[in-house]
Amino acid sequence: MADRRVRTVDDIVFETADPPVTLPKGAEYFVEEVIPGGIVLYTAEGERFLIDLETFEAGFEAVG
Repeated sequence: MADRRVRTVDDIVFETADPPVTLPKGAEYFVEEVIPGGIVLYTAEGERFLIDLETFEAGFEAVG
């Protein structure tokens, strides 16, 4: 099965994180898992993020 990939359509800033986290526009992520209430994404470097469904639907698009 091919890796599922998505990219940000704009900068996504999580200001409540300490320190704040920014996912820059055009950055690509792999979809690790879909869980109730969110999507787990990871980078080629192994960094992982849990994105809520509302943010995911508004801020990401499928890649190829």
